[in-house]
Amino acid sequence: RNGRKIDELKMKLGRIKDHTVYEGEIVGMILAVELLRRHRGVVGTVSLGLDNKAAILATGAFKSGPGHYLMDIFHDALR
Repeated sequence: RNGRKIDELKMKLGRIKDHTVYEGEIVGMILAVELLRRHRGVVGTVSLGLDNKAAILATGAFKSGPGHYLMDIFHDALR
């Protein structure tokens, strides 16, 4: 708030050669939703910014694919 960091979450996925940018982007989305949940004073519409086209397209996809288990976690977190 007012240029100050309020809170942060971090998650170590493991070695970089074992994970993709796509997985990292989705984990970032999951952590963002968790931060919003912790700060219940947030009212109204919230936007999440992404720069990974595959992750953006996956938000509306409900078919299985590599790493889709993370998108399932993201959708569950939105409920």
